[in-house]
Amino acid sequence: MEDGYDPEKPNKARVDNNSKPGFLGLSSNLWRLAAVLAIAQFSTALWKWEFSIFLEGFLDPWQMGVIFSSATFTGLIASIFSGYLADFIGRKKTIALGFIPIAIGLFTLSYFPIWPFIPIQYGLVWFGMSTSRLMSRAIPADEIAADDGLKPARRLMMVMMPLWFVDGLGPLAGTLLFSLGYHSSDLHLIGAFLAVLTFVSALVLLRESLGSEIIKKARTGPKIAFRNLGRSFWLLVVGMIGFSFAWMMAIPLLGNLCVGPWGVDRITYGLTWSLFSMVAAIIMYPASILADRNLKATLIAGTLGTGIIFLWFSLGSGALMMYLVNFLWAIPFVLYIGAEGSLIVLVVSEETKGRALGTYQVLMMIIGMVAQFVGVMIWDITGSLRFVYSVAGITMLASSVLLFVILMFVKIPKNSNEAKPLQ
Repeated sequence: MEDGYDPEKPNKARVDNNSKPGFLGLSSNLWRLAAVLAIAQFSTALWKWEFSIFLEGFLDPWQMGVIFSSATFTGLIASIFSGYLADFIGRKKTIALGFIPIAIGLFTLSYFPIWPFIPIQYGLVWFGMSTSRLMSRAIPADEIAADDGLKPARRLMMVMMPLWFVDGLGPLAGTLLFSLGYHSSDLHLIGAFLAVLTFVSALVLLRESLGSEIIKKARTGPKIAFRNLGRSFWLLVVGMIGFSFAWMMAIPLLGNLCVGPWGVDRITYGLTWSLFSMVAAIIMYPASILADRNLKATLIAGTLGTGIIFLWFSLGSGALMMYLVNFLWAIPFVLYIGAEGSLIVLVVSEETKGRALGTYQVLMMIIGMVAQFVGVMIWDITGSLRFVYSVAGITMLASSVLLFVILMFVKIPKNSNEAKPLQ
């Protein structure tokens, strides 16, 4: 297969009034998807920001490592399952089914937060979260394929904008509930009911984005599409391994770092999380315009900037600095997630986009499973979360240099980054 798909060949994706770009470059169906994702995000944002702090209250670091790694493993299974399933039965049914295990996991976690059941409960949540995360990229990818890669970063990033606003509201609501006397188990229970609401919303609001001809083509093609994904896809995978390892090694322990070495209380930590998410949502549109001009440079800027932020986390302390670092962190984070997703969907053919996203997520989760356990073991052995973040930051900076070299050999369809007016 060629590194890029042929823009001249007939595209089978469904193109109708629901898929025509509108406000901020999103079609009506993508705005409905954004609404579903926002509801789903609130079901996890309400409690996820303090989950590691909750676990530290009654578990050892190695047990936390088992929980994080096992959850990543179930997410890995979900990525394999949902990526292939979505190419065969469609995106709508796949994303809706993903919210069922989230509800089950959170409901049982709210009543029975007991070792060794927590890895199973959190694993169910991650299974559903991984499915929805994958579909949040696959559905816009279908529309990107329908018009030959027009403004890929804008669509992939703007569909996430409401999600990040809600991600900022989650910790605010959580801290308010804590101040009113509620507990972590109450937040988990509320999240379970919101996951059920999301399931219903997905069935009612969403329209299928994958045309019947593409589904038919996917069914008749090879079930395992490794060879069909192309050289550029695999180069991108290799280039992102180091960054993903460093990210997953440290990010689950952020709450513990903030309320521990940084000396920030849980309420303040929740507020800084909200600030990060709100800033990410606000800058998403201008960042998407920047990303579409040069996806490769945007990805490098995002990984380098994140590495610097992680080093800052290893050195700083105090509430004021915590607000500042979270405000600035949103910038490279948004650049990184937008460019990464756009590159993945642009370098593969239309019938393998779902499987490409699933394969990429699977590979990064395999890396993450190992990285999460390494992170907690470094914490357990050294007793220093700052050391964990310093190692992660240095690894990110070093891997960005390697990524810069690899991206020289990744070929993007020329028409994907041309300046074209919105339709």
